[in-house]
Amino acid sequence: MPRLCQPVSQRSKGFTLIELLVTVTIISILVGAVVINIDFRNVGKIVRDNALRLGLQMDLAADQAVYSRQQFGIRFHPESYEFYILSVSDKGQPVWEIFEDKQLRFKDNDIPTDYEVDISGLPIILEELENEVAEATEEDPIKPHIIFLSNGEIMPDFRIRISDRDGEARYEVATGDVQPVVVEKLEGS
Repeated sequence: MPRLCQPVSQRSKGFTLIELLVTVTIISILVGAVVINIDFRNVGKIVRDNALRLGLQMDLAADQAVYSRQQFGIRFHPESYEFYILSVSDKGQPVWEIFEDKQLRFKDNDIPTDYEVDISGLPIILEELENEVAEATEEDPIKPHIIFLSNGEIMPDFRIRISDRDGEARYEVATGDVQPVVVEKLEGS
C-alpha cells in the first residue's frame, strides 16, 4: 500500500519561503542602517560651492547697489559673513546696518568653513560677530570690510580664502581684472 505522506524524518532539509523573506528583510534593514551612517559629503565640492556662492552674492550686492543707488558692504568672521547696507540713522547720520535679505545672507552647511581675508594686501584679523557687537560703540561702529558702491565699484581690493578645517579644499574669491569678482581653486588643495 503506497504512503501518501512522507514521515517527518525524510523531508528535505531547507528553508521555507517565509524564513527566507524574514532573513532578507532583516539583512536589508541592517544594510540600510549602515548606509545611512556612512558620510557621503564631498568636502571639496561643498567648499567650492561655498566659494562660488560667495562670489555670486558679491556680484549680486554690486548689482543691487547700482540699481538701488545705495551702498552695500560685506563683513567677514572666522566662520561666516553678513551683508550690510548704508542707511541714515534717526540723527541723520549714515550708519551701516545688517542687511536682512534671503539672497544676500550666509548659508550654513554641515562642513565648517574658515575664512581668511586680505584687504589691499594686508591680512585682517577676523572676530566673531557677537564679540564685535559687544565692542562696538557709537564712535566706532561695525563697518563692512568690502564696500559695493552705487557707481559699480567694489572697494578696496580683496582676497578671501575659504577652506575646510582639515585644509583638504581651498578656494579664493578675489578682485578680478576683467570681472569684478573672481573665484579660483588654490594650488595644493
